Amino acid sequence: MYPLAAKLSILFLLGLACLNAASEQPNIVLIMADDHGRWATGTYGDSRIRTPNMDQLAAEGVRFDAAISPAPVCSPSRASFFTGRIPSQHGVHDFLSEDEPFDKKGRLDGETLLSEKLKKAGYKTGLFGKWHADGEGWKPVRGFDKWLSYDLRAMDWITQYAHSGTVHYSVDGEAVSKTGMQAWFLTESALEFIDSAEGAPFFTCLTYVEPHFPFEGLPERTVSYYRDFASELLPYGDNSWTNRSNKKTGDTPQHEEWVAQYLAAVTLLDEQIGRLQDGLQARGLLENTIIIYVSDHGHMTGQYGLYGKANGSLPLNLTEETLSIPLIISGPREWIRPAQVRSEFVNLCDLHETIVDLAGSDETPKGPGKALTPLLQGERVREWRQRQFAEYGNARMISDGRWKLVRYYAEDPASAPVDHWFDLSNPRKERVPSIGPHQEAKEDFVSQLETYFTRWEEPGKSGRQVWSLPRFNAGEPWTKEPLPISSN
Repeated sequence: MYPLAAKLSILFLLGLACLNAASEQPNIVLIMADDHGRWATGTYGDSRIRTPNMDQLAAEGVRFDAAISPAPVCSPSRASFFTGRIPSQHGVHDFLSEDEPFDKKGRLDGETLLSEKLKKAGYKTGLFGKWHADGEGWKPVRGFDKWLSYDLRAMDWITQYAHSGTVHYSVDGEAVSKTGMQAWFLTESALEFIDSAEGAPFFTCLTYVEPHFPFEGLPERTVSYYRDFASELLPYGDNSWTNRSNKKTGDTPQHEEWVAQYLAAVTLLDEQIGRLQDGLQARGLLENTIIIYVSDHGHMTGQYGLYGKANGSLPLNLTEETLSIPLIISGPREWIRPAQVRSEFVNLCDLHETIVDLAGSDETPKGPGKALTPLLQGERVREWRQRQFAEYGNARMISDGRWKLVRYYAEDPASAPVDHWFDLSNPRKERVPSIGPHQEAKEDFVSQLETYFTRWEEPGKSGRQVWSLPRFNAGEPWTKEPLPISSN
């Protein structure tokens, strides 16, 4: 028998050990897909979609069923994630071209990036893959200890999206070319970075280009599997009330092939999750690592007869398919209660604040994002938001899950905006606008939309001033006078 004093000492030491384990900073691995619509996973959609690793993450962690992008186009959504602020705060409203005269440097100057916050909190930070939140992506971005992105000085913009073949990279500013499956190279590079952390907590940001266009170059065995039922899983949709803004057509053979290639890219991503988990397990790091899977925004793959994202139609759209994203967070029980499905309205700004909170940073939020940590721990949060908000250029959106309002503003502030209402409970969903809810509900929606953006937008960066901002690319879709569309 141990003396009482010895027993108390042992209990005290055990208590300290538990406290230290719970308070230790977790490693954080963020996996961000490009153009991955929420529907295109096994756990969210059809079980025939082969995503076993995503499905396992969801089963063992937290799956968010109502996550959206604050702006369903690459650059503004990524800028919102890395700053925690909406486009009308940081000023990036469309995809950024790195060609003259559109490669405006320093669009995010003055913003404190997520990488800077985590580095200040003691993390070793690395980015592997697509940046596209500011100009000149070949230059390492502040706050990252390791930088592996694309060198667009050596290739045209579309080559960075090659799923296989030769891609030119920038590794800490130095030119490097690699041939093979791009996703495999990025995963291997991330694991090498993790090895270099040498005991420090790490933030590994893996930003794959899958399943972004082009719909080619994926493993044939996987593409062949999806060809057998692609059109059944996702039939080509009826034409919407919008016009296509690109030349992608919807003939049946092409649609079937594109869906098969798109889903094969998703499965390739899923395989990388498995490789990362195996690598972390082999290094003894999995038990103290939080893994996050998310996309920058969604994608239309034939729905409503459209392909692409918000700029895949004219007028530009804010459909559920372009806004809705998968968001899965899994990790140790000290931080995450497993096997949860959450229905709260969340977005990429919330994810920014969540990572900051998990890292133990004391940075104060400067945007509308709210840390998801109470939800991860299984709490019921009564004061959570009851509306979703998003924007793209001169268009803004509010939704309560049933009714959606998309408001288009004119360049002239004296001109009345054009409102389009959609009833998401209607089987037609957003194929054509609706007459909307009763008048009192309409007024409430409009009031909340205007209040939200008035609170957060900053002068000189607001989407309502998009015409006076420096151009983002050669094909911006802003219309000076949005035309009303007749409702059916």
